[in-house]
Amino acid sequence: MSDGAPKPYQRKVDRRTALIWVGAVGAATAVGAGVVVYREAVQGPEVQPAGYGTDPKLNPPVKPPWPRLLTDDELQAAAVLADFILPASGAAAAASALGIPDFIDEWVSAPYPDQVDDRLLIRGGLKALAPQVLRGDRARRTAALAALPRASDADTQAFFRRFRALTVGAYYTTEAGFRDIGYIGNEARATDPGPSAEVKAMVEQRLMALGL
Repeated sequence: MSDGAPKPYQRKVDRRTALIWVGAVGAATAVGAGVVVYREAVQGPEVQPAGYGTDPKLNPPVKPPWPRLLTDDELQAAAVLADFILPASGAAAAASALGIPDFIDEWVSAPYPDQVDDRLLIRGGLKALAPQVLRGDRARRTAALAALPRASDADTQAFFRRFRALTVGAYYTTEAGFRDIGYIGNEARATDPGPSAEVKAMVEQRLMALGL
């Protein structure tokens, strides 16, 4: 990598945790990229293992029946792009610090229909992006990332939208993501203060408008 290149990403998430994460995000997000693009950009035979079935038994952990497919360049590009989408901000960690690239790798490697559709889209986009963000200087990397949301071609648009959706979906299923949006889940509270004065005033206005 050239001077000014991002620090190499080191894997942070084990396979068992990543598999559970894929299940959580799959259940929490609407999947449907719709089109398969960048097909020619991904070289090599596609791996189509059997998968776990509908009820994976992850305790005790077993060896996943498929390999992770992202090349090192694709993984590094995923880290750069994930941090472009969700950089560190205040107390919130950057996406790569939470292991989002490992999640992306697990997602596109799984043999299920939605993940297989995303595989060619995501891997092709990362393959095309890698030379611009890993081996260029800082200015070139910044320009390449900033251009993605405004891309004029459908392939790049589809790639960026899907990668962004997966990154955001994965981030906000983590404890750090919960904290960032103030979600407290099932924490017990000794008292319930009820709705704020602002909320009460808004409800009252709506009721009056309805003549109630």
